[in-house]
Amino acid sequence: MDTKVTPPVSQLNGGALKDLVSLRIFTRVVELQSFSEVARRAGVTPATVSKHIASLEAQLRTRLLNRTTRRLFITEAGQRLYEHCIRVFEELEQAEADVAGLLGEPSGGLRVTAPLILGVRRISPRLPEFLRLYPKVTIDLDFSVEKIDLFHERVDVAVRIAEAIDPGLVAFKLAPYRRVFCATAAYLAEHGTPASPDELTHHNCIISRGASLNASWPVQRGGRIESIRVAGNLVANNGEVVRDAVLCGLGISMTARWMVEDDLRAGRLVEILTDYTPSNRSIFAVLPRQGALSPKVRAFIEFLKECCSNIR
Repeated sequence: MDTKVTPPVSQLNGGALKDLVSLRIFTRVVELQSFSEVARRAGVTPATVSKHIASLEAQLRTRLLNRTTRRLFITEAGQRLYEHCIRVFEELEQAEADVAGLLGEPSGGLRVTAPLILGVRRISPRLPEFLRLYPKVTIDLDFSVEKIDLFHERVDVAVRIAEAIDPGLVAFKLAPYRRVFCATAAYLAEHGTPASPDELTHHNCIISRGASLNASWPVQRGGRIESIRVAGNLVANNGEVVRDAVLCGLGISMTARWMVEDDLRAGRLVEILTDYTPSNRSIFAVLPRQGALSPKVRAFIEFLKECCSNIR
């Protein structure tokens, strides 16, 4: 019978840079500039400290430290290794704090991004309430019309309006995102009320620009989503500008129902093409990584659900 031989530990763990004990001792030597002081604080002999440094140098095949009777000098290779060690140990400490705090009080920094109008209308007014409830949380907030790269910008939570979320991201549905075609009664009386989406091509359509130009409006027909190419004399990257233009009787818009709900109820705007309204999008809270939710992220997702609770 063949017997499987386990390779040495040094081959399994990748060698010198996996020896955390030696790396910690090396880091402390650089910081304290003394083998004997590191030995005293660690409760070992100076010879033990020297062996750890010698082991690192042997495995890396380079000199990390030079010593005279009076001083200790770090080499260029040693300086680079030290800088890497500092980052690694900071990450390890943060990981330990995160794991220990999974069931603790929400605390720490949160980088958040959300669409501009949704953020200003729904999140911003209630944000002080969240921060009063969780005073140990700090928030770095970005409201933007652009779609931010969550990994590159180190975002913790993103609010996204989409049909589906990209693979590899974690999503929590916050609310439906229903849209409405609308105009003023005065505009419709003067220009006529479209009976089908195809007639939109004969109207002045107020177009919103998000991450891309929204000049092809989705319509729902026979259970399928189709696109109608529209045009008009105003394009804006701000939903409030589009709403103001429509309220002034300039034309027709396709906008989020929650933005104009009060206008529809008060009769300032009239909903049209109700049989063709698309309902293929939702509002999501999106996380860039898998795993257990930290208390601060969990608390903020619940906060976002409350912000969107009356969106129907």
